[in-house]
Amino acid sequence: MDERIEKICGLLDKIKDYLLEFEKETIEIITCDSEAIEEHSQNRVTITEKMDSVFKVIDEICKDMERGGEIRKIIRNVADFTTVDPELEPVFFKAQSIFSLLSRLKDSDVQAFSRVNIEKDMLLKKIREMNTGQEAKAAKFKIGTDTNENKAYLGFSKKTV
Repeated sequence: MDERIEKICGLLDKIKDYLLEFEKETIEIITCDSEAIEEHSQNRVTITEKMDSVFKVIDEICKDMERGGEIRKIIRNVADFTTVDPELEPVFFKAQSIFSLLSRLKDSDVQAFSRVNIEKDMLLKKIREMNTGQEAKAAKFKIGTDTNENKAYLGFSKKTV
């Protein structure tokens, strides 16, 4: 097997490992405490950035290859197995394992997105409740009766002459 094809297969394995990490972080978002959601979301962003850099390396390798266009088609899942050259079959099978993982990830990603929206809605509800509760009314009253002489009201100073 061509050395560059082996390197691409190794990089595809690396991408698959990143996707498995991404899946773990996604599942954590679905099941973790609300305080940990942001950390897991940031971890997903970091993993995505790592995958992007690996795809760039693959793209650079393909630029210098005679059949780089064919490999790109395989990696983008637009190549039919019947048209794949036998030498490129290992790339095809690695790419297919990635696509099956991506298809599995889509479902958990939707669940994670729903969880984030639920948490957001709960926080907004708490904010609304706090803004309409007794404490909020007292705070509004305090602001309206504050005698701090350095405050401005509608562009006019409240200082007494």
